[in-house]
Amino acid sequence: MNHDYDIIIIGGGAVGAALACALSNNNSSSNLTIAVIEAVSAKADIQPSYDDRGLSISLSSKNIFDNLGLWQNISPHANPIKNIHVSDRHHFGFVRLDAASMGVSALGYIVLARELGKVFMQCIKASDNIDLLCPASVADVEISDSMVSVKVNIDGVEKTITSSLLVAADGTESRTRAMLGIETSVKDYEQVAIVSNVIPERSHNDTAYERFTESGPLALLPYTQQRCVLVFTVVKADAEKYLQLDQQSFLDILLQRFGRRLGNFSKLGQRKSYPLKMLQVEEQVKHRAVFLGNAAHTVHPNGAQGFNLGLRDAAALAEKLIEAQKKNLDIGEYTLLSSYLASRKDDQQRVLRFTDRLAESFYNRQAVKIIARNLAMLAIDLTPPLKHRFTRCAMGFWGHQPSLVCKSFLLPGQEPV
Repeated sequence: MNHDYDIIIIGGGAVGAALACALSNNNSSSNLTIAVIEAVSAKADIQPSYDDRGLSISLSSKNIFDNLGLWQNISPHANPIKNIHVSDRHHFGFVRLDAASMGVSALGYIVLARELGKVFMQCIKASDNIDLLCPASVADVEISDSMVSVKVNIDGVEKTITSSLLVAADGTESRTRAMLGIETSVKDYEQVAIVSNVIPERSHNDTAYERFTESGPLALLPYTQQRCVLVFTVVKADAEKYLQLDQQSFLDILLQRFGRRLGNFSKLGQRKSYPLKMLQVEEQVKHRAVFLGNAAHTVHPNGAQGFNLGLRDAAALAEKLIEAQKKNLDIGEYTLLSSYLASRKDDQQRVLRFTDRLAESFYNRQAVKIIARNLAMLAIDLTPPLKHRFTRCAMGFWGHQPSLVCKSFLLPGQEPV
């Protein structure tokens, strides 16, 4: 049966767009035809996926972009993370990670979401096998045994497009999930991340700081022109109070929470808030449908793992679909999609457990738990094999990973997967 497209991707945010780029006939051997449906133009001021948030790009994600030919356009806007310093406010534990000890030039990079969006959109628009339907909204989704039908509204005109496979990458509050009746399990951390940027008095020296406080983690991530991306986590009930504070009052509290390691702070950027929760979809794949990125799993931002996990999922799915196409297999068939999920389950569960336990552990005020976590931090910092393993996990190189992650890069002592 002929369809309008091989794949329809609902959601042109970072993970959905990355999948499209991985399937572009400019970056791979794919001849799959793709429609990307996105509600908000990447140039719009209200585009939530491509705002001025700083995204932490792990080294595994950098490899994916490199292998897709995208990194050369991203790198001018990226600041390297050469060191990571993790600490527990008012307590003795800390962990220090550095790129030199791992034999790499950087542990990761900080890129503004807006700059990443520009690169994705350039790739999509330059690809002969991808149609970008934007701005467009999805009115209905139906899945039958033989095809996917999506009713889409473009400039006030409603039409139905069909495909062999649907990929839902439309975020934590995915409307596609609701349309298909897919259940989720949700854990509300009762926290809100306030994201902005500041300029410290002293140089950040390409160091990323994560400091765990009584209300949640506080991160200062190194960016260009000596700016720092700020992620300031607060209790949900107090979020509005912090958002309404005048600039100097907010900076005073930041200095109190973080300490004087970087001196005073100035020039606070616009503050935006994001509620924090863990979400897992009950059915990540079904016949002719895959959920990807935050639509499949949303994690706490501590450790900066969520986007990087979604990107590794997208890389694995792209490889599976290209391989299936070469073998003339049905790319929407449940067995094929289940094999993709099986290859990703360990990595997904590892990240979900790690971020959740981190959130629970550092939000716990019991004396025994405080001592235990600080001793664990010191053990990691002072034991090279533990630190090496911890760093590899943080960079996204632990366990089986897609070839886009591993084929051109091996950490010292790492075997090909």
